[in-house]
Amino acid sequence: MELGAHVSTAGGPPLAPARGRDIGCDCIQIFTRNQRTWKAKPVTTEEADAFRAARTKAGIGAVMSHASYLINLAAKDPDKREKSLRALGEELERCHLLGIELLNFHPGAHMERGLEAGIGAIADALNTLCRLHPEKTGVTLVLENVAGQGSTVGADFGELAAILERVERPERFGVCVDTAHAFAAGYALHTEAGWDEMWRHFDETVGLSRLVGLHLNDSKVPHASRKDRHALIGRGEIGPAAFRRIVTDPRTRDIPMFLETPAGPDGWRLELEWLRAAAAGEDRPLPEIGETGVAL
Repeated sequence: MELGAHVSTAGGPPLAPARGRDIGCDCIQIFTRNQRTWKAKPVTTEEADAFRAARTKAGIGAVMSHASYLINLAAKDPDKREKSLRALGEELERCHLLGIELLNFHPGAHMERGLEAGIGAIADALNTLCRLHPEKTGVTLVLENVAGQGSTVGADFGELAAILERVERPERFGVCVDTAHAFAAGYALHTEAGWDEMWRHFDETVGLSRLVGLHLNDSKVPHASRKDRHALIGRGEIGPAAFRRIVTDPRTRDIPMFLETPAGPDGWRLELEWLRAAAAGEDRPLPEIGETGVAL
C-alpha cells in the first residue's frame, strides 16, 4: 500500500521527496511548475538528477505530477486549445526528465459545444500529443474524473471511457479517481452499496486495470452537487466509512493514494496515520485538525 499527499515544490522539485518523507508519505503528488501561468522555466539536468537522487534517498514510491489547471484540451478557442496542448506536452517532457511516471490532468470543458464534441476534441488532442512525443512512453498520461461543474467532461466514468476508446495509443493512458469528485458527480460511495456500484460501473466502462491513482478527499458539499469542494478525511459529506473501505478493498488498496485535503502537511501526517490504522483494522477516532490545517 502506498499512501501520500500533494506536497510543496517551493524552492524546486528536488525538495519535495524529503517533505513527503517527513510527514510519512510512501508516494507523493507534486506540481513541477507554477500552475497559474502558461510559461514555465525548463528543467535542468542538475535539477532532474537532484530530484531523482532525493526521491531515492527519501524512499518515495510512486510520484504523480498534477498538470496545470489552465489546460483545457476541449477549448473552443483555437489559441487556448493550442496553449493547452503545448503546456501538457511541456509537462510530459518535464516528467520524462525528472523520472516522474504519472502525469495527471483534467480532461477539459466542451464550452457548450456538446459532450460528444468535447470528447472528440480531447481525444484528438491526446492523439496529437502522443504523435508529437512518441518516445515518452515511460510517463503514463492520467485522466482524472471531475465533479461535473459547468461543461466539464469526465464526471461519468463512461465519458472517460469514451475518450480512451478514441485514443490511438491506449497503452499510454490510465485513470485517477478523485473521491470528492466522484461523490459530487453522483456516485454514492458514502454507502456500502454505492461503493460497490461505483467500482462495478468503473470496471464495466473504463476497466479496473486502468486505475493507476486515487485522490483521497472528503466533500464539503452534498452528494450529486456537481461542485468540487474538498474536506478533511471523514469530516465531510462522504464520512469515514468510505475511506476505511478504500484502504481495505482489494480493488483499491494497492493503488497509490494521494491526499489533497485542506489539512496541510501537519494534518496530512495525522490523516495518513489514521488511514494506515484503518487499513490494519483499527477503529481509531478521526484526527483533530483545525480549519487552517494545523493539528489540534
